[in-house]
Amino acid sequence: METESIKMKTVKAIFIFIVVLYGALVNHVAKAQEMSTTSVAAMEKLSTWVGKWKGEGWSIDQTQQKTEFTVEEHIQLKVGGNAILAEGIGRNKSDGKIGFESLGVLYFNNEKKQYEMKSLTADGNQALSSGKINEQGQFIWGFDVPGGSIRYTITLGTDAWHETGEFITASGQAFTILEMNLTKLK
Repeated sequence: METESIKMKTVKAIFIFIVVLYGALVNHVAKAQEMSTTSVAAMEKLSTWVGKWKGEGWSIDQTQQKTEFTVEEHIQLKVGGNAILAEGIGRNKSDGKIGFESLGVLYFNNEKKQYEMKSLTADGNQALSSGKINEQGQFIWGFDVPGGSIRYTITLGTDAWHETGEFITASGQAFTILEMNLTKLK
């Protein structure tokens, strides 16, 4: 009799554990779906980026040397609409050699309520940047560097991409260090 009572208590405890575990699992799945929905909605605001882009630009390095280049960007929506993969390659106009090659993964961080981008370049540089869409619909992103920060502003039209890059000193003075104008190919 006592053994049956122990068995019943054990069965009840297991049943309660399963119910609690199931509830936690359902809650976790619902929260994950909600976060994915939020992320996808944020990334849809950047859907006009998707495609192949080609154009020209210029940049200025730390020695004030200006380099003109051609650039191609291949932008893809990935992982169910939760991220954008951006591949860029620039060739020096003077000799056609590759001047820069970059890869970026852009996503919306639900916890911080902001866009973030992990970018890598062929020369070994990498950055984790934060970004936002301003009132004019421009995407602004950047990161800190020694002596200040770098800020990029992307303005997209139907088939036109204009981007500027600025070095902002610790005192707040801004210097344009990059400009690109691209046209959407497809």
